[in-house]
Amino acid sequence: MIFPDGGSPVSWSMNKKWRRMVRSPLFLIGGFLFLSVFLTVLEIVRPGIHASSRLITHLIVLFLFNIDFILTASLFLILFRNVIKAYWERKTGVFGAGFKWKLIGAFLMMVLIPSVLLFVVGTGFLNSSAQRWFSFPVSGSVLSSLDLISKGYEDRTRSANLLVAREIAMELGSRVSLLSEKESLTEFLDRRRGSLGVSGIEIYRFPGGQITKAPSQYASSSSVDVQLVEPSSKELLKLSSSGGSFVTTTGLGDLVRAVYPLEIPTSEPGGFTGEVVVDSFMNGDVPDQIDKVSRTFHDYARLSEFRNPIRHSYILLFFMITMIIVFGAVWFGIQLARRITEPIGALEKATEEVARGNLSVRIDEEGQDEFALLIHSFNQMTEDLSRSDLSLKETNDELKRRREYMETVLEHIGSGVLSTDGQGLLTTFNHSAGILLGIAPEEAIGKSPRSLSSSSLAIFMAILDRMRRMGLDSSEEEILIERPGGGGRNVRLRINRLNTVAGELEGGAVMVFDDVTAQRTAERSLAWQEVAQRIAHEIKNPLTPIRLSAERLQRKFDEKSEDFPLVFKEAIQTIVDEVQGMKHLVDEFSGYARLPRARPEKGSILPVVNDVVTLYRSAHKNLVVDCALSENLPSIRIDRAAIRRVFVNLFENAIQAMGDHGRIEIRVELTVERKNLQVIFRDHGPGIAPDHVERIFLPYFSTKKQGMGLGLAIVHRILQEHDASIEYITPSGGGAMFIMTFPVPPGEEPLMSEAV
Repeated sequence: MIFPDGGSPVSWSMNKKWRRMVRSPLFLIGGFLFLSVFLTVLEIVRPGIHASSRLITHLIVLFLFNIDFILTASLFLILFRNVIKAYWERKTGVFGAGFKWKLIGAFLMMVLIPSVLLFVVGTGFLNSSAQRWFSFPVSGSVLSSLDLISKGYEDRTRSANLLVAREIAMELGSRVSLLSEKESLTEFLDRRRGSLGVSGIEIYRFPGGQITKAPSQYASSSSVDVQLVEPSSKELLKLSSSGGSFVTTTGLGDLVRAVYPLEIPTSEPGGFTGEVVVDSFMNGDVPDQIDKVSRTFHDYARLSEFRNPIRHSYILLFFMITMIIVFGAVWFGIQLARRITEPIGALEKATEEVARGNLSVRIDEEGQDEFALLIHSFNQMTEDLSRSDLSLKETNDELKRRREYMETVLEHIGSGVLSTDGQGLLTTFNHSAGILLGIAPEEAIGKSPRSLSSSSLAIFMAILDRMRRMGLDSSEEEILIERPGGGGRNVRLRINRLNTVAGELEGGAVMVFDDVTAQRTAERSLAWQEVAQRIAHEIKNPLTPIRLSAERLQRKFDEKSEDFPLVFKEAIQTIVDEVQGMKHLVDEFSGYARLPRARPEKGSILPVVNDVVTLYRSAHKNLVVDCALSENLPSIRIDRAAIRRVFVNLFENAIQAMGDHGRIEIRVELTVERKNLQVIFRDHGPGIAPDHVERIFLPYFSTKKQGMGLGLAIVHRILQEHDASIEYITPSGGGAMFIMTFPVPPGEEPLMSEAV
């Protein structure tokens, strides 16, 4: 890898960190502050800087102005950077950037208008106030007041001192003796100074009484060292004639001196000519206040020179406060958006991981707010999904093992197994089915049975279509199919329709069939053996009386018996009767074999029921027949003659079981799904033994001493030809109950029932 500037990885990494640190806003702000402080320190420590307080003040003002400017510029830079960053994230499609931008805009709109309004009003008020503060009338008024106060206080002090000097001069004029005794004069001056509250009283005397010469001090009383503040001879000579006052500036303050001429006649030639001087320092409260006002005015005058920097500093301060408010709103909006978008963004990324199949993803839960609850719920969901996925995999593995086991079982059982889905395509076709139907399983899977060239499958689908029309869930019957190599085979077929998830019978079907050719051949052989034995037995019964009658005739004929004609007649009648019975037996057997095939036509079953019921009610007066026929029964396809034969056989069996005194109930109604018509026939006889129930519909099976056992077999055969069924049920109250079910063709309108 080639690094910038040809440096090493360590130096390039250090330079990168240094550049990142230099570009940080905190580093820039610190640099500006350090520079401002450094320049200020340099100006302060320069030689002679203390002599100029105005320069120090100027530096301080500029320093504060720079700080305000730097802070304001930094806040504006940070604010501008955050707004631009949010806008760029929104343009580049960063997740949550649109919501962050809207939130920042909302907060800006809430605070920007009042903040700008406050800034405009505040700066306007500041400008007008600054104009008033630094205006010329204000400074001129302050200066005039200061001069007026200073002059007033000085004039008042001058007048007071002058009055004191005059009073002392007049008192000395009345007490001339004091002038000759200096000690007494000094004591007098001390007392007067103390009582009058002045700083000092001096007596000056002109030598020789000549005012043109400089006076000398004669006596004094002072609270300070008068030698330090002794007036000049020029001032004393100037005021010697009329008196007056003047101000002398000393190290102790401004000294107000009042001079009053003193001319007292004495015993000495020329008398005493001199001056009384009264001193008062202007160092009380009023001078202090005047001095303070003066200093304040001078400070104000110096400050007025910086009125523009000060005004700009305040404006920057207002602007900085506005920026702080706006920055706070933006920062609050960014933080609030981050608090909202970061959890949602984490959820979005975690959801993408879950969508890609990673169910082990988890999100760190922080805080106790609603987002923490949402994240907890998401983690709980992914944990549940992970467990469910693991359980599903285990279930799929188990289902796969079971499917493989079932496929193995299906491949090794002798029964043929087919299954179709809701679209009618073959989904199961085992090895035995392929052998029985002559079709390779791999060629049949995924195809429709109707598309395969197989007459056997065509028969299967025809039966399934019939089940759908009749609304049957299952069916079991025996059919004859053709083998691929030729020849027919008897197959017992069981079809079950599969329910869908919604419970509807449109989800496909399962067909299981077995080759019962050998079984049926054996059963037929056994059945014919039983039939032969029964016929032989039935034929043998009449042959015995025929043989006995022939032997009797032979014996009577050989004996030449006189009653031979009578015996002959009886024997011949017996032979004829028995031959007639044999003929009837042969006719019954031949009739069952030649039973005509039914020809169903659309019609109502009610007229047939009414005819048979009317016939047996009239023939058997003691027989009770109750009929319950529902209204609006639909038409069905029936052969009236064949169905009449069905009801006649049922009535005959019932009457033979009950006798002429009994009760028969007939009920005709639609099933609940209105797809089948049911005829319920019940008698109140002894019923059928449980061990005979399975054989009652077989030919030549009978529990009666007389009869061939063909009645119920004929009934079963006729109903099969009508696509109907018959079922025997042992009712709880005794007797026998037969339920016949006829399919209702689709779209048939119900008919009104006929009265019986």
